[in-house]
Amino acid sequence: MKIRKEYLLLALLIASSIGYLLFQKADRLNYRLPILQKVTAQDITRIEVVRDQESYVLSREGASWLISPRKWRVDQTKASEMTQALSELAITDLVSESGGFERYELDNKGKAVLKAYAGQKLVRELVVGKAAPTFNHTYVMLPGDRKVYLAGGDLPRLFLAPASELRDMLVFSLTPAEITRMDIEHAGVKTTLTKVEDAPPAGTDIPEGTKLYTWKDQSGTVVDKAQVDSFLAGLSKVYCGEYLDDAAKERLVSPVTSLVLTGSRKQTLSIFARDNDRIPALSTETASPFVLPDYKYEEMDKFLRSVTRK
Repeated sequence: MKIRKEYLLLALLIASSIGYLLFQKADRLNYRLPILQKVTAQDITRIEVVRDQESYVLSREGASWLISPRKWRVDQTKASEMTQALSELAITDLVSESGGFERYELDNKGKAVLKAYAGQKLVRELVVGKAAPTFNHTYVMLPGDRKVYLAGGDLPRLFLAPASELRDMLVFSLTPAEITRMDIEHAGVKTTLTKVEDAPPAGTDIPEGTKLYTWKDQSGTVVDKAQVDSFLAGLSKVYCGEYLDDAAKERLVSPVTSLVLTGSRKQTLSIFARDNDRIPALSTETASPFVLPDYKYEEMDKFLRSVTRK
């Protein structure tokens, strides 16, 4: 008898568990998750981010993305991540139908309204709150819908950062092989280095198309080619430590180091006296003044002193 009762209790427990699961499944079928319209990352040409703290617009112009209203150049990797996230956006679950927006940071203080356009056409719109505990999902809302959903991806990392953190930190770049002349002023001394093409030595077997050259200063003295090539390689891509306020540009006069590099075009890099333990600089590659990293200046200083010794 005791064994029969235990079996009966076990059967009732199994039946109730199955009933609960079926009820849960039926309950979940009472709603359908929104299916967002398809959009490709390449089609997106403008992204609007509206927040209580800060609003900005990203616009694609040719191959570059710019931040309005100041026309700052956007880091291309970050721009690509943003357009990809908007393209692949999918609603994965319903979280709440009863409000409580503050807990999801979807209230006016915490939320961000995103709009993505392909030309003049609005192709994506949503309200972004905080990241879910897994950091692989984000609490979001859709236009005209008071429900709170989960969307795939960590959207706050991409879209809730200050506009200044989206800036491209590349402030100077060149192609070393194209440079044929350098006008240098460093520590009060001026010098000019010129690239002179050399004829192949007689009797040497040099592959066709190979160009031999020598670097000479204004007096005709040969300068160490390896050092010049290494210096130019270091200037092929220069990243700043941070940008300075645009107003600082007016205060930057009389650089302590000035480089004018001539190739297919003229490019200028001007470096100023250290101020508050930072090295301010200007470049023809960006409209904003910036801080040159100490290590980069030390690399340059060693070479520049060697070619400007009196």
